[in-house]
Formats: sequence, structure tokens, C-alpha cells
Amino acid sequence: MKDINELVAKLKMVLKKEDKEEAFETTIKEIEKYYKENLRLDNYEVAIFLANEEKTILSFACPEYLVNSGMIPVSSTEAFTASIFRSGRNIIENNFQQQKHLGIFEIIRTPEGKILPIWKMIGAAIEVENERIGVIEISRRGVSVEDAGEDFTEKNLLFLEKTINILAPFIKKVMPENFRGKIT
Repeated sequence: MKDINELVAKLKMVLKKEDKEEAFETTIKEIEKYYKENLRLDNYEVAIFLANEEKTILSFACPEYLVNSGMIPVSSTEAFTASIFRSGRNIIENNFQQQKHLGIFEIIRTPEGKILPIWKMIGAAIEVENERIGVIEISRRGVSVEDAGEDFTEKNLLFLEKTINILAPFIKKVMPENFRGKIT
């Protein structure tokens, strides 16, 4: 398991050496990589959403192929992401396809041309000093539920909650003002 302290040290260096746009992109990529390695995830199974200044819209910061795909209104009653953001309650859902949810982003083809529905998910609010700035969702995707792999556990959710609280200040420091999708 990759140590969170290694990532924190790396992100501190990123803040010192790069301009804000580069620091933002590097920070998001390093956080995505950290969760992929520690939770044994495939490509596109880490999603980070960030809120605009008014806290009315959530936009993808990753995965990269979804950054310009659209936004989720915080008021949406069908998006798990919006629900997590509004309530601050973290979730674990191992029967995701059986739940009412906003599935529009699941039918966007990956860069490899695949459609990979989300079957299982854990999600947590991203908060800094009692200010909610976004949501992180970790999913298991695949053509079928069998393809998606093992269920998430309470231990996985606790890991996500603990680590995103450590990483959230780094995201906030490099987050572009009024973030809305791709900044380059």
C-alpha cells in the first residue's frame, strides 16, 4: 500500500515548483493514481468533482475523458454526487445499478471506445475547514457486475474518508477560481 505521507510530500513539492494550472493538473493526477494503486482500481474508476464558487454546479476534475462532458447541478435529486455534496454524508453502494441514479456519464465511451457502467461505488465529500469543495467517488466498473470485481467494504470507505481529509487542502490550494471543467 502506498503511504499517504509520500503523496503529501510530493504534493508539497508540486505547490512549490509549478504554476497553479500545472499544480492543479498534477495534484489531481497524483491523487487519482494514489487511489488506483491503494484500492486496486482500473482506469476511470476514480472521479473527482469540484464545485463552482457559488456551490451550485459540480464539474469533473477527473477522469480526464469526462472533464468536458458536462456538469451536475448540486440540486439534482438523481445524482449520487450531488446528494453527497449537499448532505456531506459518505456512501457505500455495492448495488449501484439497482439504485435510481443519473447514468448519463456512464454511457459516454472511454477513450478505448468502451461503455463501462458503474456497478459499485464509495463516495465522500471533499471538505476543507468546514467548507465543502467537491466529491470523490471510487467505483468498480465493467461490462457486467461480475466484470466489476469485489464489493467495497466499510474498511474501504474509512480509508477514503481518512485520506481525502488529508488531501483536500492540497486540492483547495491549487483549485482554479470558479472551476468548470477543463482549464487548458
